[in-house]
Amino acid sequence: MPFVEIQFKDIFFNPEVQKMCVSRTFTCPNYNHSWSCPPAAPYLEQEISTYKKFFLIYSKFDLESYVKEIKLKHPRRSEQKIKNNYYMKSVYRNDLGKEIEKFLKQYQEPHEKKLILHVGACTVCNNKNDGKCTYDSGEPCRYPEKRRYSMEAVGIEVIKTVMNLKADIEYPSHKYSYQFGLACFK
Repeated sequence: MPFVEIQFKDIFFNPEVQKMCVSRTFTCPNYNHSWSCPPAAPYLEQEISTYKKFFLIYSKFDLESYVKEIKLKHPRRSEQKIKNNYYMKSVYRNDLGKEIEKFLKQYQEPHEKKLILHVGACTVCNNKNDGKCTYDSGEPCRYPEKRRYSMEAVGIEVIKTVMNLKADIEYPSHKYSYQFGLACFK
């Protein structure tokens, strides 16, 4: 199971990260459409500093082999198109969720509270067949206690955090695709 125990000082916070969802050339489709995404997502550096144990959990996928496999089936398809299709697949998006579930089943230390940061926008309403997030309608979140923030949404510089660890993670990588989450306990 891929995870690394880290310290609070290893987590790089920057409120500017929340603004990276919008630029001149790109706007994340979830920006301003989800309670778990900016601008609604809170900056959590102070809150997270109250936790005592931190685990960076990640999923790793051999993207290079996947591209080669698809190229054999569809030789005219570009590598970029193959990668774009891969990133859009729900299978990929569920990889980190499975790793987090495995980690939480294994983690036995007593704790009074936990905070789990996932990847991407919250999908709790979609998974419960309630339709989409209530953010656009102006209604409050249906499941505030289950709302899932990403590390970036709360102001964590994921790339800087990962690259400064002395972990066996080849990042950035041309061969593998990674997703990162953070489990915090107090």
